[in-house]
Amino acid sequence: MSETPCSGLRCTALFTRAQSSEARPGKSASTTMTSSALICLFFSVAVIISSSVEAAETDLPHVEISNWAIRFGAQMWEIGKQVTRIREIRERYQSEAKIEQVDGFAMVKEMAEEMENMMGDKIEAIKRIMDAAEHLSVSHSRLTRQDLYEMKQRNENIDYYNAKRLNQYHKAGPLAGELLENHKALIMSNSLHFGNVGINTSVSAVHVPTNVYDGAPDVLNGIQWSEQLDRIFMTNYESDPSLTWQYFGSSTGFMRQYPATKWGQGEWEPDLFDCRLRPWYLQAAASPKDMIILVDTSGSMTGVRKEIAKHVVLTLLDTLSENDFINIYKFSEVPVPVVPCFKDKVVQANLENLRELRNGMIETETSDIANFTSAFTTAFEILQKYNRTMQGCQCNQAIMLVTDGAPENYKEHLEKYNLPHRPVRIFSYVIGREIIDTSATINMACENKGYFARVTSLAEVREQVLKYIPVLSRPMVMYQKDHPVIWTSAYIDIATRTKPKFLMAVSVATPVYDRKNESNIIEKILINDIWEEKTRTVRTANLLGVAGTDIPVTELKKRTPAYKLGVNGYSFIVNNNGYVLYHPDHRPLDADGLLKPNYNTVDLSEIELVDSDGGPRENDTNLMTMRRDMIERREGEMTFKVRIHHDGMKRVSVRRQRYYYRGLKGTPYSLGLALPDGYGDFRIAAETEVKRLSADHNINVSSFFSGKNWKIHPDWIYCRYNYDHLKSFDTPEAQVLHFVGRTQRERWRWNSKHPRPSHDTVRSHKQEDNYYCDKHLMQSLIFDAQATEVFDKNISLSIDRQDPGLGMLMALLARHAMFKLFGISVAFVATRSGLLRWQDISTIDDNLHVVRRRHAQWDRQTRRVKRAPRKPFQFKKRFQSRILRKTIRLDIPFIIRRRKPARHFSEANLNAIDQTWYKRAVDQYSVEPDSFVYSVPFSTGTGVTNESVVTASHAIFVEKGGYKAPAAVVGLQYKNSAFRETFFNITSGCTGGVQCRRTCSSGDLSCYVVDNHGYIVISKEERDTGRFFGEIDWLVMDSLIHYGVFKRVRIYDYQAVCKDMQGHRSAANFLLTPLRYMKWFVQWMVGRASWIMLQTQIAHLINPDWAWGMEQEQSDYHYEDNDGSPGPVPTGGEFMADGDISIIVHDEAVSMENAYANKSRPRPCDQQADLYVLQPEKLFKGDKPDSVKGKQNCNSNNLGARQCERHYSTHKIPHSNLLLLVIDTTCRCEIQKQKIEMEEVKMNESLRCERPQESLYRQRPSVCLSYHPEEEEIKQCGKGNNLLPSPILLTATLIYSVLKWI
Repeated sequence: MSETPCSGLRCTALFTRAQSSEARPGKSASTTMTSSALICLFFSVAVIISSSVEAAETDLPHVEISNWAIRFGAQMWEIGKQVTRIREIRERYQSEAKIEQVDGFAMVKEMAEEMENMMGDKIEAIKRIMDAAEHLSVSHSRLTRQDLYEMKQRNENIDYYNAKRLNQYHKAGPLAGELLENHKALIMSNSLHFGNVGINTSVSAVHVPTNVYDGAPDVLNGIQWSEQLDRIFMTNYESDPSLTWQYFGSSTGFMRQYPATKWGQGEWEPDLFDCRLRPWYLQAAASPKDMIILVDTSGSMTGVRKEIAKHVVLTLLDTLSENDFINIYKFSEVPVPVVPCFKDKVVQANLENLRELRNGMIETETSDIANFTSAFTTAFEILQKYNRTMQGCQCNQAIMLVTDGAPENYKEHLEKYNLPHRPVRIFSYVIGREIIDTSATINMACENKGYFARVTSLAEVREQVLKYIPVLSRPMVMYQKDHPVIWTSAYIDIATRTKPKFLMAVSVATPVYDRKNESNIIEKILINDIWEEKTRTVRTANLLGVAGTDIPVTELKKRTPAYKLGVNGYSFIVNNNGYVLYHPDHRPLDADGLLKPNYNTVDLSEIELVDSDGGPRENDTNLMTMRRDMIERREGEMTFKVRIHHDGMKRVSVRRQRYYYRGLKGTPYSLGLALPDGYGDFRIAAETEVKRLSADHNINVSSFFSGKNWKIHPDWIYCRYNYDHLKSFDTPEAQVLHFVGRTQRERWRWNSKHPRPSHDTVRSHKQEDNYYCDKHLMQSLIFDAQATEVFDKNISLSIDRQDPGLGMLMALLARHAMFKLFGISVAFVATRSGLLRWQDISTIDDNLHVVRRRHAQWDRQTRRVKRAPRKPFQFKKRFQSRILRKTIRLDIPFIIRRRKPARHFSEANLNAIDQTWYKRAVDQYSVEPDSFVYSVPFSTGTGVTNESVVTASHAIFVEKGGYKAPAAVVGLQYKNSAFRETFFNITSGCTGGVQCRRTCSSGDLSCYVVDNHGYIVISKEERDTGRFFGEIDWLVMDSLIHYGVFKRVRIYDYQAVCKDMQGHRSAANFLLTPLRYMKWFVQWMVGRASWIMLQTQIAHLINPDWAWGMEQEQSDYHYEDNDGSPGPVPTGGEFMADGDISIIVHDEAVSMENAYANKSRPRPCDQQADLYVLQPEKLFKGDKPDSVKGKQNCNSNNLGARQCERHYSTHKIPHSNLLLLVIDTTCRCEIQKQKIEMEEVKMNESLRCERPQESLYRQRPSVCLSYHPEEEEIKQCGKGNNLLPSPILLTATLIYSVLKWI
């Protein structure tokens, strides 16, 4: 533009000169004028063109940017293609493999039948335990209290293995190394089949809860006769090696478990486990129930009474399962639900609803007088409404009354609602030790087929609460022949809870009945002021306990082999409530590795995220139809699009999937299969016949597995022995090699069917024939090993004559040279059979040691190459100064240590086919077949380091007859520094070596390589690597979304956990006065004196009648021998003050409460995040690549600033999932940033109220045994003591009450 003035002056001069020459002879004026004007126009156009060219030089070099993208993509494709030997591996599969079409219905049927057979075997096993237990109980000669007392006098004991008293020795002192007193030694060996814990398969062990006295007659008799169950346990396990834990849980509290193992807690350590509170026991012991708990909150329910009542309610909640329905009402003047959302209804007793109810019980205020009539009316009306409308469980119904006493029995009111059949049982829990008349509450329970219990302390809450379960089981026991089989939801296996890896399991169980329908009970009767004991025979229906076994979820998955489902295919199981037992997106642990509060009540609609534009929890019609079909155990097929998230919900892909499902007979479960539409409909069929290969070609198949740089999928079953003790292996690879060798022997047989129980003959425990092999998987593995054998060779690559140029040059390079030249740390191949091969610099160097000897000094003694000593680690000055600027100086010596090296690629990717890079590569094939998928760790951007890697993966498909299916995935990892260097070498110049004014190395251009989800792979600032581009410049990212380059996809997490910070209460909210101190002191003195009188029974010294009432045995389940000898009554063992807090049942809350005590409170919540997916079609015009150009008007809000525009250009990098984004930074713009973070979905009050009790379709259990016409003959209902008031204690209580209200 500097020439413009001069050019203008020149035009003016020419014009003037033309005018002065008008008088010249022979020329006209017009001619002269025209010539001058043309000359001036020419110069003006030249000036404009020159200005445009100069402006173009300062604009973005779009052509060169396109060339950079093409060159970088082509070079990386050639490098990857040559290093990973794509062509050789593809040719091997293409020439020998076949493609089979997948029949989804046939596959789900075959897998379902395998599961049904396995589950049927477990049912038969527990029925054998049940039958044996019932016979043993009848034939057992019961020991009376007197018998046990005499045995104790003779120092005789009932011998058994106590799980808490095994293999514990003195650690110090003179007895160091000797067993602790009353402990036993038992030889144990770790077993992978049983969660890698020490076991002994010759005996069983007994667990007795802390709150159960192990010397009680009922407990000792049960332990004695159940010892003979060991032979049933052993026979079951010998006939079915897939069996895991077998157990019998007694109604008296003990549990016999096989095989014997040492309990996680010792005898003196806190142990709150009680088998009677486990899901398998609770569901098997009684049919489902609708329960309403009425809690008295009148003015008398204060202090200790209120705390005991609260724990009674919490323990009642612990006895519920997901098939039950529940609600809690507090009542004084009027009944009020503890959760306002649950008014006038009963809700499913899932973990989330139970949590709401527990939270509602935290704050309980007491006042006024209890209105029992209003409370019973509310409870009966709710239960009747659910019974009429066919809602709830449609089985048992119960009202649990928690109070300190009732003024009357409300007989007329109860008969109004509950006659003639008394469908609603009433259970009364009277709180407190005070002497009051309990006849009214006893009458309520006894007249309504319930039970009465008095709870006087926190220590006895659990035992008293659990007495209602045998009452509910009476109709079931009286039918005798009906033994319902129940299946639980998935839960954390108690035996593995202390292990780093949680194991999910389900249980199958059945009740065990007492076949004696009569029992002898002892009554104390006061005749003429003399107590006399009378024995009489009464009708009973007693539950002995529950027999069951565990089935690990991994055992279920083995029946749906992943190699048959293919990559991105998966299986899942749904129960009758719509909850998933397992699913690849089921995440029971939170980010801290702790159990989520609702880990085992995740609904199918919460885990399959349908691709739709609706808001949160808007259920899709197709999904809900499939859910209903699976709950009803129908067979069907469904197809719809879903959103699949990866990498901790940082990436998302949308995929159409085809679902096949089928019910599992004899269970409440349905099996579902999900296959990707397209490549999921086909699979590779390529196997190697071992015997034919050995016979025809004399090839040793084991040679395909030479070297150490290969692994197999650790969770897949190729071949294994049925019992761990037959032969153990250090690694899965050693096990495969062992069986590969065996396949080449004569008389080899493929035992390809899972072992089934055989009770006619004893199963052979010989190593030769006691194994299982998956023939198809093993032969596919051998074929893959042979097909990928070339990957292990350090030979020169064959040159493709049709691919001259860069590809030919790379083919001429030695393999180790390519690794070093391009900064490749490892190359790998992973196949459909679970095989993983890899090569890195170390393995190549080891294979080339012969060449190295020529250049290194060989030590003949050590037979190793002498290496130079490793230099000590030193900081670079730049890095050191950066650290020193950010570090507080400490006047103490310190040592800088090397960073702990990261795990090798092979160790971190054992299950390669399950890794994200494998799955993304297969999905990428449909977008661009000849391409690699590049990714970097998200954590790379946290600091400056050259040690991070860039992973590139490419899927190898076999295509025949118009069909295609994935066979393997190859890939490599670059050092991040080398990958960046390659990029900047290309983008620092122009095509043909011409010098460019603007490149990615210049200061006014910012160049980014971004992947197809918006994450930065390459940037000038290395700390940006791995970060979402919106964190760098959201305005440009938003512009790319606007132009359609990226699509916004919202993802929801319905399994999220939000943590609310808990505040601390302060006791300094009021001023303390001397009068208040005196009041507290007097209250404490009077209360303490009354308590001592109760505990020491001093009152009976004045008048025995004050202390002793008309006593009757409270336990209706204690029965004596015909001789009626009662013997000494044990008082019980040691009890913990807080022993009633049921932590074990709350599997999901144990660790969470401990981890976040006084810090935060976890709760289930919904979260959402916006993720982004590249739309590659926007970067093409037809078949040709095109760029998207955009600009931003900067400083638009600042009128005083100079207005300018910032331009950017984006181009697709061919042969990859990447795009090149170049931004002109000449114009400084205000930068906005936005991260990808999961945020809680905010709900209004109505939605928040609906979420915990959202009623989705469910199916009730098929068996309900809640009524038997002869149950009226059973009169045991826990009748308590008719107590007379003590004047002294009554006076003390009155004084205490008066002082309290001062």
